[in-house]
Amino acid sequence: MAQLYSWGARALFIGPAFGLSPHRNAVAVVAIGLQAPFELAWNTRDYRRCRSALIPPNTLQHFRETSGAMAFLYVDAVSNDYAQLRACAATRGERSHLDLRCEPLLLDCLNRLRIGGAVRWRDVRAELEELLKGGTAQADERIVHALQIIHEDPATRLPLAALARHAKLSPSRFTALFRQTTGVPVRRYKLWVAMGAAVRSMQRGASLTAASMDAGFSSPAHFSSAYRQMFGMEPSRLATLLPTATS
Repeated sequence: MAQLYSWGARALFIGPAFGLSPHRNAVAVVAIGLQAPFELAWNTRDYRRCRSALIPPNTLQHFRETSGAMAFLYVDAVSNDYAQLRACAATRGERSHLDLRCEPLLLDCLNRLRIGGAVRWRDVRAELEELLKGGTAQADERIVHALQIIHEDPATRLPLAALARHAKLSPSRFTALFRQTTGVPVRRYKLWVAMGAAVRSMQRGASLTAASMDAGFSSPAHFSSAYRQMFGMEPSRLATLLPTATS
């Protein structure tokens, strides 16, 4: 059974490969063959066989020879997460983004999640955050409160100035502390939260129109376009694969 987890400006999918045509993502993607290697081509017609890969943002990519379950970890293109993952690249040169040094850790924790399901999520999330050096541990409580506001009402998308006032901080200080805590800018974080909220609404049976509007998008087309740009697929296609959502 496919699984989807989202937290902060990150998303993790576990399940069968999507079978997408060559496409680009606005985010960085870590792809892991949980049960077998796979073949990947990017920006060329040459396929490379590997067990894990870090695919840079806006890179033309295509998978083939996928077998068994895959995992796709999506992180923001301008995040601290992406910078940390680049440090996990195995070697310099042509295969610098294939067969990552952190591959054994990813295979272990993500296969535990694949087999154990949501009950394993808390432990696996902690391991992933340790790898990415993210999360909100020891964060300024004013930023934690701002994060709660964003998550409780994704559709409102309060502007930076309003969030800073709630936190009793200047906009510049709030911006700096927010980036330090989440690893991404405020605007990007709000977009990730809104997209996650819309997908979960669709999983609960909401129509694309209702899910889009409830998450603060101006129209279903706006949501679909933004989602496809970020993740390389339509949200409706993802929702059909996922019987439940966890966040």
